[in-house]
Amino acid sequence: MQKFEDLKAELEKQEERHVREVKKIQSEIEELRRRVREYEETEPRSIGFNDSSTDSFVRTVEWTIKNFKSEEKLCPKGTPMWSPRFKLAGINEVRLEFLPNGREKSWNGFCSLFLWCPPGTKIRYQLWVGSFMKAPDEDTYDGEVGHGHSNFCPLEPEIDLKNDSVTVGCNIFEVMTTYNISERNLSLYAWPLQHWVKKEAEVLENRGVKSITWKVKKVGQALNLYQRGASICSPCFTAAGISDIQMEFYPNGCAATKKDGFCSLYVRCPEKVVLILTLIVGKVKKGPIKTTFDTASGKGLPDFCNLQEQINEDDTVDVGIELQSRPSASVLTLAS
Repeated sequence: MQKFEDLKAELEKQEERHVREVKKIQSEIEELRRRVREYEETEPRSIGFNDSSTDSFVRTVEWTIKNFKSEEKLCPKGTPMWSPRFKLAGINEVRLEFLPNGREKSWNGFCSLFLWCPPGTKIRYQLWVGSFMKAPDEDTYDGEVGHGHSNFCPLEPEIDLKNDSVTVGCNIFEVMTTYNISERNLSLYAWPLQHWVKKEAEVLENRGVKSITWKVKKVGQALNLYQRGASICSPCFTAAGISDIQMEFYPNGCAATKKDGFCSLYVRCPEKVVLILTLIVGKVKKGPIKTTFDTASGKGLPDFCNLQEQINEDDTVDVGIELQSRPSASVLTLAS
């Protein structure tokens, strides 16, 4: 009789476990159905566009992923999240592919981000996650493929813990108009004509600048988070009458670095620009170097200096460049 009661109790426990498992599976099915419905609804018109939309000047796309902890659990390594489809800069059917846990071969802790455009598109753009921006890329879309970075950045520092969200986006270096569309957590920001006037004015205002200093913060954290080959980019700036200059700093060195503990520093400029540069990390200066920016890639040094020796007491390092053969001694300081 006791064995019968024990067997009955065990069967009841198994039934309870079965019910819980069924509920869990049903919940996952409902979540997948919700995702399918959401995907099916992401036609361009569902986010505020129509055939008469003046989207040629849209330049910035911002996509906020809410309830991020729950969403991330559904995206193991190699599984992407897709933004709604949108139009910008006169291009239809554009979208962002975000892999919070990276691709299969991505570095641990790094996310991946890609921009998808129709075949035949040639575009210069800049991707970002949270406050982290990559250097601008220029790509031609020859087929159904996304362009971007498998090792974009460490994801954890870019999560908005207070709002349980992550914001990713893209800047397009094209002309813009003045309207704003926002729906389904996807916002397209258009900059007014005054913005472009101001930008051109900055080129004139900073034409005499010969020294640029960029203070990189939390260097100790960067050394732990950024593997060799991972870079931090400065804000874009103007100097010497040249716009869209950017510094690219590798705390643990780039792929070509040969010396352990050495950092790398590169500078990006528009193509066909010729500059005489001195590169600076902390108290170490290298140059002057005359260089021609004949491609979209940066110019610099892979084995610059031992970074640990240049870190300030407040866990920062001063990275910069000096331009020679310029009449003015103006100094531009960047805030990161």
